[in-house]
Amino acid sequence: SLNCSSTKMSVIEINGVLTLFDIDAAGKTTTNEGAVKLPIERKDCWNLVWSRDNPDLFACMEKSRMYVFRGHHPEEPVASSCYLCDFKDLCITACNLDAVMSEPDTYLRDNPEEGIVSFETKSLRDTKELLATTPMSEAYTFVEDNPHPRLWRLLAEAALEQLDFNVADKAFVRYQDYQGIQFVKRLKVMTSKDQQRAEVESYFNRFAEAERIYMQMDKRDLAISLRMRLGDWFRVVQLINSGGGNDDMIAKAWSNIGEYYADRQKWNKAKRYFTKAKNFEKVADCAYVVDDYETLTSLLNTVPEGTPWLKKLGQKFQSVGLCEEAVKAFLRFGDPKAAIDCCVLLNQWDLGVKLAEEHKFEQIQGLFSKYAT
Repeated sequence: SLNCSSTKMSVIEINGVLTLFDIDAAGKTTTNEGAVKLPIERKDCWNLVWSRDNPDLFACMEKSRMYVFRGHHPEEPVASSCYLCDFKDLCITACNLDAVMSEPDTYLRDNPEEGIVSFETKSLRDTKELLATTPMSEAYTFVEDNPHPRLWRLLAEAALEQLDFNVADKAFVRYQDYQGIQFVKRLKVMTSKDQQRAEVESYFNRFAEAERIYMQMDKRDLAISLRMRLGDWFRVVQLINSGGGNDDMIAKAWSNIGEYYADRQKWNKAKRYFTKAKNFEKVADCAYVVDDYETLTSLLNTVPEGTPWLKKLGQKFQSVGLCEEAVKAFLRFGDPKAAIDCCVLLNQWDLGVKLAEEHKFEQIQGLFSKYAT
């Protein structure tokens, strides 16, 4: 198998001997030979997996032990008989295939933690231990000596937890996380430690804790803003009703709750919340779906003249044969021609002639003659 950069190849012979070759060195030697055999050879090897994000890392199984190699140097072995599945972010995923095959239908369902196992490399374990027991500067030095994206991310997150923004900024730069860099910059300009802590809690998806900190700071507006960014409109309404926000916010919340129920085809509930938000266009859509023409008719007198969606409302009435209501909607929108066309389509000739005379629509006679024949 090849490593992630296709520069090295591993070969396990039938008798269990593992050999590595440097493909990238092919043709670069003085003898112009092919792939160069690396000075590493392991016996009794039966499984190997390369890291997906580091070309020098791989894990292999020897009898009932798992070795992780960084270059030519192995870490301390781990006792295991699992088959290696994946190696990414300094974590090896393995499957206890012998146990799974003994009960193929039920084992993974009943023993998910034993069927699929994860192993951490030594550098990852050491970094976690350093972050828990030593100053941040020592952990930074260790990660700098053993660089890997996973370790830089781990260091950046630990620095954020301790509100150490200088280390967090440098770690995000090394991790090449632009959003993280911008987040740290935004935190640095905040003057309140509590607000910084709340933003960090939000970054780690601990939103209830972030909201609690905002409420302790008497910053209800920030708590509302947080819930609005999350789309938790039910909680937004609760916070506004307990004292905070404004009419525009509550209207936006009601409208989004209406969208929530409309997406789930609970039209009556959606209509109720759209009505609270005074989102009459959405009220009309919901009422049309449930054949609530009484509500549709009441909207004709509620909505100001010239409102663009009055034309859509007229088309809704026209589609179900309610000619008078459709005509009224078209006229309030300011489109007498659409009103006349509706009368023609629904065979309301008297009303069509009346409208044509009122609005001096000269082509009506030719149109009536066409339909009469």
